[in-house]
Amino acid sequence: MTQRFGIWAQVYGASGSFFHPLDPPDASWERNKRLILEAEALGFESTLVAQHVINPRDDERDQLET
Repeated sequence: MTQRFGIWAQVYGASGSFFHPLDPPDASWERNKRLILEAEALGFESTLVAQHVINPRDDERDQLET
């Protein structure tokens, strides 16, 4: 049986940013595109995109519009 894996697009930016100063909370299209293409090259087969219209952590934070 083949296992298939997917990733979540970081529409709110990285959650690790709250704890790691070298990982900015960047929710930009450019960063998401780069990460998704890298995941695809590593064998991930799908991308999931949350359909929120505001950042659930704080409405002042960046949010990639879905």
